[in-house]
Amino acid sequence: MNIVKTANIGNLKKQARTFMPEIIAPGTGLSPATQKSVIPANNVVTIQDAVNGQKYWIPGGGGDWSTQWGEDNFKSYKDDGENYKREERDMAILDNMTKELEHPSQHEVWTVYVPGGSRTFESQALANLYKKKQLENGVQVSKMIRRVIAQNNKIPREQVISDSLSKTFMVESIDPQKGVKLNGAAYCVAPSYFISCAHVIREYNKNEENPLDIGEIQAKATISLISGNQKYKAELVNMDAKNDIAILRSNINCEIFEFEEMVNIGDNILTVGSPHGYENNVSFGTIGSLNRKIYTYDGAPEFMFVDLSAFTGNSGGPIIRQSDGSVIGMLTAIVAGSGEYGLNAGLSPKYIKEFCIINDVTI
Repeated sequence: MNIVKTANIGNLKKQARTFMPEIIAPGTGLSPATQKSVIPANNVVTIQDAVNGQKYWIPGGGGDWSTQWGEDNFKSYKDDGENYKREERDMAILDNMTKELEHPSQHEVWTVYVPGGSRTFESQALANLYKKKQLENGVQVSKMIRRVIAQNNKIPREQVISDSLSKTFMVESIDPQKGVKLNGAAYCVAPSYFISCAHVIREYNKNEENPLDIGEIQAKATISLISGNQKYKAELVNMDAKNDIAILRSNINCEIFEFEEMVNIGDNILTVGSPHGYENNVSFGTIGSLNRKIYTYDGAPEFMFVDLSAFTGNSGGPIIRQSDGSVIGMLTAIVAGSGEYGLNAGLSPKYIKEFCIINDVTI
């Protein structure tokens, strides 16, 4: 994972370097890590215990479910004959808690297709507004499609994971001059084309005017995409140092990811990467925030923060929405202080799509 490190936030622009790993020190510092909640060990009964009929003790209570703890040691104001009402009430509560929430059976979405990709909207009015603006800007709109989505027919998470693993590869990039081998992730966005981070292919300093010699890297770097026991030769198409994007080409027959720019805070996500060189590891999380700036140089992109586990080797991994398997970002950096876990920064998909269009890669 790409981590950005600096000792003085006021001098970030001069000191920040992009290397693996890279740490970005936030201006206000990070809150210390918090301990995860633990289940108390004293007389805690789960709903599942009650559903399964396991007896439990209610402090100061009465009724048959407390008999394993002996007879009540107090005089209840209720007559014994009223205990059936309590059991009836408890079972009604359990029934309501285990009942599935009712949702509309289906809803419609509208997808507008333009050169380089598409965008989906929750209403026809929003789709028409987007289409109108694209046409006013001279962008060709090829089609607009209405789709009906069944709420109960979402793609199973197991299927999303399986599909994502088949479309994501570990990247191995060897710099023959420095004798350095870098690892990260790359994912398929078009037939034979893959996206990763630029710093996964070659370390560089973002503050330099021309930090990457694309021609030299294309001529000398040894780049491979790896899945299982298969290693595929890859070539660099182009790199965007400012936004930390690399396009690779490799003769691999695999399915492609769909992109989606509509992202919401709280979306459940997963990513596939190769942390510390362990190929294609899956981790899960949620979108924590959007539209964050973590660099100070001119034209610096905006990022989303995600709370999934990310380490060196996760850079370039797709951020995938669990509900539909679409790519909604790419893991790029960790914002942290020295020796701390940090905020995982994901590049928004609009930058990736724009760079693909510039390089005639249709996604």
